[in-house]
Formats: sequence, C-alpha cells, structure tokens
Amino acid sequence: MNTNEKILDEITGYAVDIQRYEATVQKKIIKQLKKLERQLVAELRDSGVAEAVRQQTKQKKLKALLKKTRETITTAYKDISKEQLVILTEVAELSELQTVSAINTSIKANVIQPSMSQTMLKNIASDTLIEGAPTKQWWSRRTDQFQSKFEDTVRMGMLQGLPTDKIVGTLVGTKLNRYKDGALYSQYRGADALVRSSIQTVANTSRLDTYQNNSDIIKGIEWSATFDNRTSEICMALDGLQWDLNYKPIGHNKAFVGSTAHWNCRSTQVPVTKSWEELGAKRKFAEVPDSTRASMDGQVSGGKNYEQWLSGKSKAFQVEVLGVEKQKLWKDGKIGFKDLVNQTGNPLTLEEIKNKI
Repeated sequence: MNTNEKILDEITGYAVDIQRYEATVQKKIIKQLKKLERQLVAELRDSGVAEAVRQQTKQKKLKALLKKTRETITTAYKDISKEQLVILTEVAELSELQTVSAINTSIKANVIQPSMSQTMLKNIASDTLIEGAPTKQWWSRRTDQFQSKFEDTVRMGMLQGLPTDKIVGTLVGTKLNRYKDGALYSQYRGADALVRSSIQTVANTSRLDTYQNNSDIIKGIEWSATFDNRTSEICMALDGLQWDLNYKPIGHNKAFVGSTAHWNCRSTQVPVTKSWEELGAKRKFAEVPDSTRASMDGQVSGGKNYEQWLSGKSKAFQVEVLGVEKQKLWKDGKIGFKDLVNQTGNPLTLEEIKNKI
C-alpha cells in the first residue's frame, strides 16, 4: 500500500465519522422543529379561528394567527441558522484536524500542522456555497417554505369547514403512519437534506483548503466517491479523476465541479502527495522514515468502493460504524449494503470524533 492509498484509507474513515456526526445534528434539528410544530399547534388552538361563526370574525382571527405564527417560525429558524453556523465552523476545524492527522499518520511523520485561524474557519462556514447559496440563505428559504406550508394547510382546512383537531391532524399527520402523512413532514426532510449537504460541503472545502495550504507536499487532488446503491452517476463518473491544485484536469477533460457535485453528495477529495523524488532533500521532511519514503511514489490511490473498504476492517471497527445488530445482519448476508449507508443508527458527537483524532 503506497502513501496515497494509506491517506485514502484514513480519510475514508474520517468521512464516515462526519456522516455519523451529521446524524447527530439532524436529530437535534428535528427536535427543534418538532418543538416549533407544538408551538404552532398551540397557537392554532388558542386562536379559535376554525370555530368562529361569522366570516368577518374568521378572517380577523386568521390574520392575527398568521401574523403570530410567522413571528414564531421566523424566530425559530433564525435560532437554527445561527446555531448551524457555529456547528459548521466546528466542522471546518474538525475537517482540517482530520486531514492533517490522515496525512501525518500515513507518512509516519508530522510534516504538516493545522494552520487556519478561527476567522478563516468561520469564513468557510458562512461563505461556502451549497448549490449556489450560503447556508444562511438556505435556512431563510426554509423559513418561507415552512410558513407557506402551514398557512396553505390552515386555509384549506378552513375552506373545507374542518374543525381545529382535523386541521391539526392534517398538519402533523397520524400516529398510524408515524406522522409521515402530515403536511409539515416534508419540511423535516428538507431540513435533513440541508444539514447533510452543508456539513459535507464545508468539510470538503476545509479539506481542499488544507491541501492548498500544503502545496509543498501535495501536488493535486483525487475525487473519491462513496460507492453504494445511492451513488449518483455524476459521482461514479468523477471517481478516481485528478486535478492539480489550480483545479486543472490531469489526464481528462472534466472540469472540477467543486467540493460537492450535487445536493446530498457524499463524495470527498483526497490529496495526491508528491513522490519522494519530487519533494527533494528538504529539511522539513528529514524525519520521514525510510520505509515511508519508498512508498511515496506519487501514484494514485487505487481506491476501493465503500463496502470493500469496510469489509477489510476489523469486526470491532465495523461494529463501531454500523452498530452491533446491523453489523451482524450484514456479515450474515441477511441485509444488503444499501441498508447500511445511513448512519442515523449509530451517530457520533463532535467530542467523540475529536477524541478519535
């Protein structure tokens, strides 16, 4: 295994940890949105809008209700947006630490160090574009979408002459269907996707900046896709392709698409280190052991797909990633790999990831 293959192996493991952290953040966001939902239901019940008899009274109560709920929703989403910027700053810092650790561990020498200031990390968190817009703008859009869905559902219920309890049921769904039939359920799925996309995009951007900051040892990047039943065609096509640090294609004509290729993208980029000959006799690399120097050949990583990568890990590692039950079912051939790609069953906290580093 050459140095670049070792780095790929390390970064793949760290990317899995990032996905598990996404699950932790997603659960927290859903908890906040469920709290918002309960507030809106309480405000709807208190308004008495559905039970008003006169049309003029209905309209007056509806206007007051929508004004109040708009303020409630805006406040809730502003709080979420602020909290997410803090989380994304932490993700940017974590990703730099992971990248530094992956490279130093693979080379068996401390050849690079974290160098980004808190200002730089905050800028990555706030300015990185997710499908053309920064995360703050995406949460603002979600505010409007949540409000529109709530208003449309309430108005439709009133038009149909439904009592308050029926309108509430339409909003939140039924226990029988695990509340997935509620009008607001799509808002939770949208928030899930935004959390996943923003964390992955910021983590990858921080990695790319780390590569740029260490151009004396890194000469390019290689696209590394997560291969499973959910891998997009665009990421399959990009997997294994390389670009130099100016993002010019190496051996192909595909433009670099950015830190992520699409919404919900789970791909990442790994560094291509210079060969020992390309590094030359620099004092900075004097501590690199002879065994590593021989493996620093500047060649591509020759990566595996995700299932192959995980199959080569110990049972203890597989259990850590998948959980006891899923690992057993997978190894026994009772579930396919498509059932394992969602990390919500075994999430990690930020501190747990830092402790692993």
